[in-house]
Amino acid sequence: MHRGEQDLTQGKRVTIRDVAIKSGHAVSTVSNALADKRHVSDETKEHVRKIAAELGYRPSTLARALRMRLSSTIGVLVADVGNPATPEFIRGVDDVAVREGCTILLCNTDDQESRQISQMETLLDRQVDGMILISQHVDSPAVRRLLDKVPFVLVQRRSSRFRDDYVGSDNHGGTAATVEHLVGLGHRRIGFVTGPSSSSTALERLEAYETSIAAQGCDSDPELVFRGDYSRSAGYRAMEYFVSLAAPPTAIIASNDVNALGILDAANDLGLRIPQDMSLVGCDDIEIASLRRIDLTTLTLPKRDMGAAATELLLRRIHAKRAVLPREVIMPTKMNIRGSAAAPREQASLPPLATTPGLRDPALLE
Repeated sequence: MHRGEQDLTQGKRVTIRDVAIKSGHAVSTVSNALADKRHVSDETKEHVRKIAAELGYRPSTLARALRMRLSSTIGVLVADVGNPATPEFIRGVDDVAVREGCTILLCNTDDQESRQISQMETLLDRQVDGMILISQHVDSPAVRRLLDKVPFVLVQRRSSRFRDDYVGSDNHGGTAATVEHLVGLGHRRIGFVTGPSSSSTALERLEAYETSIAAQGCDSDPELVFRGDYSRSAGYRAMEYFVSLAAPPTAIIASNDVNALGILDAANDLGLRIPQDMSLVGCDDIEIASLRRIDLTTLTLPKRDMGAAATELLLRRIHAKRAVLPREVIMPTKMNIRGSAAAPREQASLPPLATTPGLRDPALLE
């Protein structure tokens, strides 16, 4: 670069006009070349891009947003920012957002519809271009009125009444694989902890559990289903409940890995060993599941890929020049086999209920 060319950009942001002067093309030609317009020759595009790179030109996100009447901002709502599975979803969203020059605004709703509505209203006031709703409430009239105002994609919780852009995991296949793994180890009495009844993912997993248990010829005892949620405390209560049964399960499928941690805590307090006295399988494959003291067999979800896919779908809808049909992306899961599940032992190995420390009145467990 000659001295005169250095003076052209030194001390200020490089503009598209600077690229035009250096390349010898009109500003409109440079703009069209950088936008990869068809009527600009490949040779011109290559030359313009080379000059832009040499000068360190970066397109103005604000100028682009003003031209397209967009804010280049995406709202992301999560049910529990403290859940260890949440960051991987967000990383996937961020991967695509950064690539496309977008900013994300993250909102935690604590899985409370009233808080979700408040956060959605705030995002709309901020004029976000679209929203990604991860495990959110999606069917109430109040929520749908807000969703009608902006492009959106649902993740891990779909609507039971509307067709929307949706990204989820293979809940049926993954749950069936979990049951099959435990049956393969010799278990026939398998307990199941549900997620919240408002979650389509939780309902799909429960349906898959019931179908797989029947198909495998296992005990289809309604007592083996504990109505819980995705929390650690629900896992603790579930373990207390299962141990209180006259015929406890020999294995438990937790609603997720956080729930499984609660089951592990309760097992320790109750004097039970995992997997010697009872096997345990989780879902999500959060980072700490692989720690040797936890060693949790669990179902791996491609959370980062799901977040990225949701963002791609959202950008497709934001930039569509005409109405597009809703798309559904279902991603495969896989079993990550560790040490928390093994062949069952005799029921007699469980501690007697009357002498189990810390056990609460079984009538109060549900």
